[in-house]
Formats: sequence, structure tokens, C-alpha cells
Amino acid sequence: MNFLTFIKEQKTVICNLKVDSWEEAILKGGKVLIDTNSVRPEYLSAIIKKCKQYGPYIVVAPGIAMPHARPEEGALALGYGIVTLKDPVVFNDPDNDPIRLMIFLSAPNAKEHNEVAVCQIADLCDDEAIVTAILNARSEEEIISIISERIE
Repeated sequence: MNFLTFIKEQKTVICNLKVDSWEEAILKGGKVLIDTNSVRPEYLSAIIKKCKQYGPYIVVAPGIAMPHARPEEGALALGYGIVTLKDPVVFNDPDNDPIRLMIFLSAPNAKEHNEVAVCQIADLCDDEAIVTAILNARSEEEIISIISERIE
């Protein structure tokens, strides 16, 4: 399923999530993937563990992180989520911190992860107008409306 269609249909959006750390952002924000049975809880733990081990590999652009782990680390199905943070968090990425937009991703296999999901998310991240609109949104419904306009 298309990234934006999944977000619209599954309503996997959290707007202005309040957190105190990047770890908390992953655990609380990643609930959108757990709630759609896209991942098991250990998937989120794997993301945190990998960030501590390898650094902020999930930070993909200024202000944007794409939390994801390997399929075998708890991914059950293709899933996406968009989470905006009330206050930005620091992942220790000197070029792209602080982070305020998190685009969650799970894929059951490497092919879907690499060929489909990442490309679709990259397209969204490259569109400064839509990123700004999402960050300025005041509700989950407003984010879904912004996304709906993009896919219709």
C-alpha cells in the first residue's frame, strides 16, 4: 500500500506529542505501528538499541527522523506513521538536529523496505511545503487532511 494512503486510511498520526527525549519519542510515537499490528514492541527497542550503538542513522534530513529497524527485528507488516513533536528532540546529529517530525516505517522484508517505503518517504521529505504544513498542523485530522490533498 502507498505510504500516504496507509496514513490516511489507518490514521497513524500523532500531532504535537510531548516527550522529553529521543528514546521516549520512539517508544511513544512508535505506538502507531504497534496499534496497526505492523510491529511487535521489540521493534521499537531495536531502533533505540541501534541508535545507541551506531549513532543517529534514522535522522534523514534537517528536523526529520525516520525510525525503522530491520524486518527480522519485529516487523510484521508494511506500516507507516507520522508523528510531530511538541518540542524538538536531539539525536546528536550535528547537521540535522533538532528533530520535530518523525516518519515511522516497518516493512516485512528488505525489498519492500528499500524499494517502496524509503522512496515514498523520501518524496515527502523533499517537499518542503508539505513538511512545513505538517509541522504547522494543530491536530491529527489536519495532518490527515494535508496528506489527503496530496494523494487526491
